[in-house]
Amino acid sequence: MRFYSGRPDAGGTLPSRRRLMPALSHRQWARLRPWLLALAVAGGAVALGALIVSEIPQRTRIAFEADVRARFSTAPVLVIGDSITYQAAPRNLCGEEVLNAAVPGDKIDDLLSRADALERHLAPARVVIAIGANDAVKPKHSIAEWRARYRDLISRFAGTQLVLVEVNPVEHHRSPYADMLDEAYVAEQNAVIRAIAAETGAVVVPAPQSVSTTDGIHPSRAGALLWRARLFSAACR
Repeated sequence: MRFYSGRPDAGGTLPSRRRLMPALSHRQWARLRPWLLALAVAGGAVALGALIVSEIPQRTRIAFEADVRARFSTAPVLVIGDSITYQAAPRNLCGEEVLNAAVPGDKIDDLLSRADALERHLAPARVVIAIGANDAVKPKHSIAEWRARYRDLISRFAGTQLVLVEVNPVEHHRSPYADMLDEAYVAEQNAVIRAIAAETGAVVVPAPQSVSTTDGIHPSRAGALLWRARLFSAACR
């Protein structure tokens, strides 16, 4: 393989850009061609895959990732819930590794649809359930229906240590969600959680009187720290 030096030729001119490239024989090009084609196909496949992934809704992608991680994780603690839980759940609880399988936008029915698979793949010793805010947005189940679904959900994790997190209140002065969430319904949800915990011996994480959020619902950095502190205080006695 011969390279041109780039020095002026006898006529005092630099060789063309084409001449600066390596001079390959027909045999060398024939050997390189399959590799170049393979690289082009691989590059196209990567680009296509990236495009497809970018088009998958975030919620679907997060749910899929949680399912995949559950298949390979050995974490003894499973945390499930909605966007508040997704943002605030700790990586460790009471000195044990946590698998955060919360999915933004989830309601009680979404957890029910994935609970069996999560329990089967992970077989957790402790399960933290923090769900309810999205269920308080119209249209919603009656509180009796929600209670039945909540009971069904915790029955999927029979034999584990259950930690039930009450639903956070709305931070009114900065919330575009204030008119969307039924606060009376949230109060009933929290009463249901406390009653079921009393019946089953589960640990309850009480809702705070006030919260620190970015938009009235989703925790700020300080709000996430407070959420974790309440969880630690209740679960790690």
